[in-house]
Amino acid sequence: MLRRAVLVALVVVLLTPAPAMAQNQQQPDPTNPTQPFSPLPPAQPTPAPTPEPEDEGFLDSEISGTSTLYVIAGALLIAFIAVGMFISRDARRSLPASHRPDARRLRDEGPHRHQREAKARARARGKAQKAARRRNR
Repeated sequence: MLRRAVLVALVVVLLTPAPAMAQNQQQPDPTNPTQPFSPLPPAQPTPAPTPEPEDEGFLDSEISGTSTLYVIAGALLIAFIAVGMFISRDARRSLPASHRPDARRLRDEGPHRHQREAKARARARGKAQKAARRRNR
């Protein structure tokens, strides 16, 4: 066991200074780019591409800007309102006469599922339950 530890320590000691000594023995020459550990030569600047002239076509000159977008949005809004009104008017016309609400009749005069007294009793029971819950708090 001791032999293995000594052998590993010896290998580590012998391998560690080898690259350092190689670097110290050979100094880089900046004029010779093929020599190892020499700095890279400066990069050649690339020429800037020439900008192509923009084509002033029909779409660029005639339809542009935020005012056009507002006009389109307004036209769409008007179209949606018109379609909604047309649909609701057509739905009212196609409704049978028996299902149409009578504008002259008041709500209280119409047929009720329950009598007014039954509704009043139900409201009174609800109020009494609410008061009982308040008292039991």
